Amino acid sequence: MSTAEDKNRLISLAEAAELYGFSRVYLSELAKKGRLKAQKVGNSWVTTPSDMEDYIRSRQKRGVYRDDIQLD
Repeated sequence: MSTAEDKNRLISLAEAAELYGFSRVYLSELAKKGRLKAQKVGNSWVTTPSDMEDYIRSRQKRGVYRDDIQLD
């Protein structure tokens, strides 16, 4: 599988939370508010690694900003 295909595969918010260091509940709230590009499949939200990285790049430093979450 190429890197581009890997970045566009669907992953659950639980998997995204584990991969990127966020809580699943927090990612679910972001998805519901439209801040994280995600879609609902059945009862579960899914996103892609590419969309997660877009969200991480777009974050604004306000409130309790976690600067320990970085992209390589």
